[in-house]
Amino acid sequence: MRSEMPMARLTAAEKNELLALARSAALRRDLRSIAYERDVDVDDYIAFATTVARMSNHASRPFRPIRGSNFKL
Repeated sequence: MRSEMPMARLTAAEKNELLALARSAALRRDLRSIAYERDVDVDDYIAFATTVARMSNHASRPFRPIRGSNFKL
């Protein structure tokens, strides 16, 4: 599912707020404890990673088929 609307640029205040959250040891500790409380479904992880990638405002890379037969997460 790809969004057709471009994302708005973050303001300086929004960037500073996100940086402050990233520096927060308490927030990292809380999120880490949540992650270890349950098994994560692969589909849920892919949906999460896709959402984070969309929020990063980076250009999409062209699709390259994955080759091989032994894949591990």
